[in-house]
Amino acid sequence: MERPTFRKHERLTGRLRIQEVVTQGRSIHEAPLKLVGRIMELPTPASAQVAFAIPKRYMKLAVHRNRMRRLMREAYRLNKARYQDRLKQAGKQCAWLFIYQGKEPLTLAETQVKITRSLDRWMEKHG
Repeated sequence: MERPTFRKHERLTGRLRIQEVVTQGRSIHEAPLKLVGRIMELPTPASAQVAFAIPKRYMKLAVHRNRMRRLMREAYRLNKARYQDRLKQAGKQCAWLFIYQGKEPLTLAETQVKITRSLDRWMEKHG
């Protein structure tokens, strides 16, 4: 079994690519998370690229935003294998953007549940 990692080529970067995901992507709401995703060609060997956003509007303190972003990355890293395998088998590449819209930070366990549930729903509907 491969070690779960979150490498640089798996991060969704670039203003235009993120803007394309936001404007043309399809979204799933799993309170307090919103997942926006789009099946598209990516300049990477990875089957999925991911970005995490926490607007200042929802969490005022940078400390809380940074902690929540770290928890979201960790939850994704631990659970990404099955989604990437499904995309590889289908021969698709996908870009996802997780947007946290809650006022209070979640625990790691709650974050994992929300992220896996939202990815499952997104793959079921759009993947």
